[in-house]
Amino acid sequence: MALEPLVVTTSSMDTPYEVTSDPRKPHASLPAQDGGAYLESVTGFNVSRKGGTSGEPVLRGLGGSRLNISASGGAIPGGCPSRMDPPTAYIFPQSYDRIEITKGPQSVRYGPATAGSVRFERDAPDFTAATTRGFASFTAGSHARNDMATDITTGDDSGYARFIGTLSSQDDYEDGGGDTVHSAHERWSTSAIAGWTPGDDTEVEFSYDRSNAEAAYDDRGMDGTDFDRTSYRLSGTQENLTSWLKRVEASAYYNNVDHVMDNFRLRDPGQMAMARIVERTTLGGRLAADMALFSGMDVHAGMDFATNEHADSGPLMGMGNPLAGARFRNAPTPDTAEFSDLGVFADMEQPISDTSWLTLGLRGDYHEAEALEADFGDANRGQSDHRTQWSGFGRYEVALQELPVTLYTGLGRSERAPDFWERERDFGIGNETLTQADVGLTMDHRRVQGTVALFYGWYDDYILITNQGDSARNVDAVTRGLEADVTVTLTPSLSLSSSLAWTRSTNDTDNEPLAQTPPLEGTLGLDYEQAGYTAGIQWRGVARQDRVDEGSGTIYSLDTRETPGFATVSLHGGMQLFERTRLSAGIDNVFDREYAEHIQKGTADLGASSEPINEPGRILWANLTTEF
Repeated sequence: MALEPLVVTTSSMDTPYEVTSDPRKPHASLPAQDGGAYLESVTGFNVSRKGGTSGEPVLRGLGGSRLNISASGGAIPGGCPSRMDPPTAYIFPQSYDRIEITKGPQSVRYGPATAGSVRFERDAPDFTAATTRGFASFTAGSHARNDMATDITTGDDSGYARFIGTLSSQDDYEDGGGDTVHSAHERWSTSAIAGWTPGDDTEVEFSYDRSNAEAAYDDRGMDGTDFDRTSYRLSGTQENLTSWLKRVEASAYYNNVDHVMDNFRLRDPGQMAMARIVERTTLGGRLAADMALFSGMDVHAGMDFATNEHADSGPLMGMGNPLAGARFRNAPTPDTAEFSDLGVFADMEQPISDTSWLTLGLRGDYHEAEALEADFGDANRGQSDHRTQWSGFGRYEVALQELPVTLYTGLGRSERAPDFWERERDFGIGNETLTQADVGLTMDHRRVQGTVALFYGWYDDYILITNQGDSARNVDAVTRGLEADVTVTLTPSLSLSSSLAWTRSTNDTDNEPLAQTPPLEGTLGLDYEQAGYTAGIQWRGVARQDRVDEGSGTIYSLDTRETPGFATVSLHGGMQLFERTRLSAGIDNVFDREYAEHIQKGTADLGASSEPINEPGRILWANLTTEF
């Protein structure tokens, strides 16, 4: 039997529609400094670069509110009206135990999301005696990159306490041409978690998260100088209540994001100093149960809710010297909009035979939006909008008896209401609906493991950002694509890994390519592992993208140009220093290639031009990880 890779080249799919990844396992490239950078290693994902951090994750060309992202079960929608802070900007991957990804409309448990969902999760410890354990990671790299993470848990069979701390910083990086990109950042986070386990089947947990950051952005005329987040969460689970009620879980959370952007703390403001303060507060919760209602049938049903309010100071300006500290910090932040969502969902899995099973799911959502200021998306002050959305899916899976192969086919529908950024452009814009057919296979042979997925989807009223980002309108569109992850074990110590991602989307209403569609890309890696030593090489190739619709796109970036293809090579190696301590090192972009990704807004070059933001040039890095 092939051993699980010690070093992860990409996060391979467990099934064609699901991925589970361990963010603490050594990777073949520079460890990610935020959630978006980590997702970039998963087949089908891209990141829209803004600077050195806080990039926007995109799955199959779909990002923003089309990709439902949560942290420990709570939503972090972000506050910046120009998307400086996507949810992953507040997430340091190594502070979580696992990352779960569902691709496409193949689940109803995590909200209406056409692209899918990403859940950053922490697992409750299971102690039978007094125990203390921990994890620590240190990363150093080019451009003064410095990351630290620590996680200490102590407890016994009656409860536990856990502390997590992270710190990450980096100076401006240089691209492959030797030019400096405005991209320096510094971020920190702390988490305190307390759990009570009065019995084997009962658990209550309270958590507190606090973080802040500052980040220089090369794609706009202002930087993010404050990303102040405070979160609380209370949850409880009870298992084995009756013979048919297997598990009940309940949770409630509070998230507050206080965000400041300005043009004078991380750059020269010139003649005019500008600042803007925004805030977003989210309250939410979830109640769900696992049931065995009939023989062999597993049912998961529940409800979730969230309400959030957005406040915005509007532009604050001052001639000459930067804004006075007292005036700046005490600026009012009037409310701009409020949103509420209530969802009810249920899914069931029923075996059809010993080798096949059927999964069905249905979800209904009630959405309400209210404009709290005049001219929010051309709405009147106090104007509200109420909507109902329906989502669902059906999936059939069968394991072939003659071959180590599992096949699946599914049909899903996801309907979502417009988000804050889309309503800001048009308050009354219509709901977006994706109906998508999926087929795929999973192979688990002793020498060949992998997945292949194909999808074809129809959009009704896709929300397209147009007019250089100033407007939004509904269009009909079609998308299709292919994703594959395959690993071949050549010898007990040598393996060949490969991945492929291709998406082609068309705006049928205008007979144009659908803006912000990623180009074809693939990877090929050769990895060696023997007696605690690892080494490997990875090649990544990306094709030219000439299917663009200039001036159109999404809430986070627009098509501005065709992009040429490129290829990069990276090297990595590592060794087990002690039983639970590992040293990894590598060189990314070995040949110092100058290139830019297609999915991005492009640089403002501190307000002067519209050139693409190039990726970092050659990067040397090392990481030390230990468990105790």
